[in-house]
Amino acid sequence: MELTALTGVYPVMEGTREAGTLEVRRQGGYLRFQAACRSRGREVKRLLARGAENAVSLGVLIPRGDLWCLDKRFSPAELRALGLEEIRACFLPRPEGGWQPEPEPGRLLADGLLRRLCRGAQGALICQDAGKTLLALPLRSPFPLLPAFCMGSPRQLEGKTYLVFSVFEGRLGMISPKEGQNRSGDPKNR
Repeated sequence: MELTALTGVYPVMEGTREAGTLEVRRQGGYLRFQAACRSRGREVKRLLARGAENAVSLGVLIPRGDLWCLDKRFSPAELRALGLEEIRACFLPRPEGGWQPEPEPGRLLADGLLRRLCRGAQGALICQDAGKTLLALPLRSPFPLLPAFCMGSPRQLEGKTYLVFSVFEGRLGMISPKEGQNRSGDPKNR
């Protein structure tokens, strides 16, 4: 791994809100990861980075005044072991499987047309709940997944309207009427 491949400044998201930044810079033979975030609540916060394949934990943030901070060094071997060779998104996960930002919703879909239609889709969210994957796309024009529009269920999440889809083995599925009527956005309310 080339040490400079990950260097840069990345926004850290908490749901759909930008909570802070992560700066990655070279320090000798290591990469230093420094984050500072403003976050709601007082529960323990873990910083995750989504690479090409999955999200990995960079560590637990510690409170410093009004901020939550992280300052860690990783060797190239440690980063390879984590599977982190690029950073596509950084986020603070919600406790108990809540909605998380999904910068590349197309990666969840097996159909080539739907994957292409999802390119550039901004503001997507994903939720893992009881073995089920839910994908939420902001309901705005033009809607990226028009061929699958009728399979989505409208839901209010964080004050915005989304169409929510069930995803199983790369295929979109219908959302049950009970799930579709859940307006709180909390998967536990189903």
